[in-house]
Amino acid sequence: MPTSTPNPAQIPAISQPAPVATVMAPQPPVGEWMAAARLGPAQASFFVQEVGTGSPWVDINARGAQNPASLMKLLTTYAALESLGPAATFRTTVWATGQRSGGGDGGRLVGNLYIRGGGDPALTIEDFWALLRQVRLQGIREIRGDIVLDRSLYNLPDSDPNAFDGEGLRAYNVGPDALLIGFKSVRFAFALDETQKQWVVTADPKPPRMRIDANVAATAGPCGEWRSQLTMNFEPEVNPPRASFGGRIPAACANTDLYRALFLPDRYLATVVRQIWEDSGGVLTGGVKAGEVPADARFLADGSSRPVAELIRDINKRSNNVMARMLMLNLAAYAPKPSGTPVDAPSGPPVPKPQQPVGLAEARMALTSALAARGLSFPELVVDNGSGLSRQERISAANLGRVLLAAWASPNMPDYIASLPLVGVDGTMRRRLQGSAVTGYAHIKTGTLRDSRGIAGYVVGSSGRRYVVVSIINGEGAATAQSVHDQLLAWVRDRG
Repeated sequence: MPTSTPNPAQIPAISQPAPVATVMAPQPPVGEWMAAARLGPAQASFFVQEVGTGSPWVDINARGAQNPASLMKLLTTYAALESLGPAATFRTTVWATGQRSGGGDGGRLVGNLYIRGGGDPALTIEDFWALLRQVRLQGIREIRGDIVLDRSLYNLPDSDPNAFDGEGLRAYNVGPDALLIGFKSVRFAFALDETQKQWVVTADPKPPRMRIDANVAATAGPCGEWRSQLTMNFEPEVNPPRASFGGRIPAACANTDLYRALFLPDRYLATVVRQIWEDSGGVLTGGVKAGEVPADARFLADGSSRPVAELIRDINKRSNNVMARMLMLNLAAYAPKPSGTPVDAPSGPPVPKPQQPVGLAEARMALTSALAARGLSFPELVVDNGSGLSRQERISAANLGRVLLAAWASPNMPDYIASLPLVGVDGTMRRRLQGSAVTGYAHIKTGTLRDSRGIAGYVVGSSGRRYVVVSIINGEGAATAQSVHDQLLAWVRDRG
């Protein structure tokens, strides 16, 4: 099964394969919808099948390989839920070398403190503070040595955050890291100063000496897409670094925030780790640097991630790219035992040396193997990073439908479906089809790239029957595809 980057010239045309299953009337008027959206028929695929049945109801251009965008997360989250189990967690551990002296709250460690990342894809600033608080509660206040960060679980090449689309500051371009703290992003909080009719901007965590210049007016009117009215400029190389904000935000937005990945990982982690240790009352005489936990290190503390069943909700509802990429890596890092028993990764007492580091090749193989073990082998499947933030990933609408049908038949079905956005209610579908007959009756994952739009999930028909629905539209005009997809969902809800 292919897992490498394809040559675009080798990708089969979407329109050439004919449907292989007998379909049932009536059929959706996709030609009319596509014409109204000024989209060509060869750009789109449509697949609808009632769960528990053997053949599709709608099968239009659904057999050719397409770029699914973030619909790829449906494969990654399904494989993790099935292979690792809904209760699996990922642990961040703390170790020490050297001698301890002093007592009470004023003890010191004459040696190094080691923090090893276990691939927790949602390790927040608050979680990390609580982890270091465990160390402080053991009486260690001063570290006469270094804090050493062990991120060796993943073996990944350095990546350029600007490489995908030139938007390196955007949080969706953050790359995987075995010790991902706060999504490697700075949170800019906007608080309304009603007397001045201006927005006050603060940063958390705030890099040392960083200057924030804000001239953001508070205006009348509904909140809407306030980010489009805001301008930001970041100058990391000036002394001190400066973040500047301008534009306007409606006062109706109340207090809101914005996340930006300002610095490369090493600089960000060094800043955040030192800041959180010192905020907890600790003293560090050395620095924060990279390294690995030595074999003679002593275990001090650990913290576990939320279970996989909860993590996949953030991944699918919010379409979180870095969490999906790390979950695919964790499929390889925490492969289940040969018996297939779900794992709580890792289980048992910590050991100084973890398993061998994993890279993208191992992660791609782990994902495709997990699917194949459940009868889901797809000749056209191309896996890149498992998140859909890729120009290379490919799958057909029909085979993505097969994944959703398999998930419906799984004991883990409730957790999987609950991870998908509820139309008109939450996630990336919260503002779509609000107040329509579809609101609350469909769990739909969305996919969005410049030249790709997709929907995939489950719709409850007016008869009470449930249907898997998949549609992918590729091409330069894909940005106008939302109307087509919304009409498809309404059509299945009405006719199903």
